[in-house]
Amino acid sequence: MVGTYWRTSPALACCALLSSCSMGSGGSIPIEGTADQTTPGSAADAGGMTPGGMTSGATSVPGSASASSSPGSMATGVGPAVLGPGSMGTFSTTAGAAGAVVMASGQDVPVGIAVDGVNLYWMTLGTNATKDGKVPLGWTGGRILKCPVAGCGGDPVALASNLAQGPSTAAPAPFTSDGGSVYWSDWSDGRGRRLVKCGVAGCGDQPVVIGSEGAQGLAVFQGNFYWTEFSATLYACPIGGCGSSEVTIWSAGYSPCNVGVAVDASGIYWVAQAPNTLFRCPLAGCGGAPTVLMAGSADVADARQVALDANNVYFTDGNPEIGMVLACAKSGCGTAPTVLASGLDAPIAVATDGINVYWTEAGPYFTGGAPVTGTGLVRKCAVGGCGNAPTNVATGLNWPGAIALDDANVYWTEGGTAAGAGKIWKAPK
Repeated sequence: MVGTYWRTSPALACCALLSSCSMGSGGSIPIEGTADQTTPGSAADAGGMTPGGMTSGATSVPGSASASSSPGSMATGVGPAVLGPGSMGTFSTTAGAAGAVVMASGQDVPVGIAVDGVNLYWMTLGTNATKDGKVPLGWTGGRILKCPVAGCGGDPVALASNLAQGPSTAAPAPFTSDGGSVYWSDWSDGRGRRLVKCGVAGCGDQPVVIGSEGAQGLAVFQGNFYWTEFSATLYACPIGGCGSSEVTIWSAGYSPCNVGVAVDASGIYWVAQAPNTLFRCPLAGCGGAPTVLMAGSADVADARQVALDANNVYFTDGNPEIGMVLACAKSGCGTAPTVLASGLDAPIAVATDGINVYWTEAGPYFTGGAPVTGTGLVRKCAVGGCGNAPTNVATGLNWPGAIALDDANVYWTEGGTAAGAGKIWKAPK
């Protein structure tokens, strides 16, 4: 069964997780697979949270945590339907961008996505047998799938199957590719989280273990992978693997939960919560003392994903109704990052091509006091700002999560409202 989710503050989830609560990734609390198969956003769902909490920034070209930088055009998405007071509403479930196509449907909770210019890769969670949200079970039957960016007739190739994830795994999950392999955080050996990889030609359902720690955020660059975890630690390891000998780049010594991470030639960038802070460390290391680019801004309450271009770090503040997409110069922005868009409803993943910033947005779960579905969005804003009037790439989605870019297109996952209802989308930039 597909799980239902409750919305909560990731900062609260961060603190609760560190007190051994079973909290959702990035602040969602999964109540997976209720006995009556209640779907997210239904009347029985206590608040309706997407299969999209928070994790790593989408990697969209080989060896980079940010996307390539070709300009593109974009059509504006259609607006949502109007609901009558007290009704159980469903918005249009067709993506609103001209030329948007479904690359694959019938997916069991897709939560991670990456593209290398040739192929599109994604991760699904599978199913979940939880009956009682107070005793959550893990996900089983997950898969890693591949489809050429030109399309595969809705029939993707499975690179790895029968995977397992912990109960709190949510979109966008730690998942990336460098064009030679795909990488993710996995629970399949029954011993807890670990980092694994699978060649893009497949691995016979036997992914290679390359690290003994699980990830909250994950990025790959120039033969190394970097990851954050909730206990305020940033690690590095060669892509060939490092067992339990990963390099600790930074550890706070207290508990500001780490979330997204992105890497390019200028360094490693990541965000931590409680307090919300943006850091940078050179690739060669920083002796455990990273540069603080943004220090505890009072305006940022829920820092999540990060993405990079040549000049800036972009990140989401995932608050419902008052969420934001922000920019901070790589040289730092003190306590005053630039707000590109505000008044957003739970922005989640973010990516950039150096021209525009793209993000997924969960959307409201209630309209006029009634629960609704189909309110999710994919949006964009120019890197220099858009007058707080972002363009809709797609509308009418049910829990969009992970996002990735290549030269021509934007790709995203849609969680769906029931088992097997997930989709993988592509739209022209």
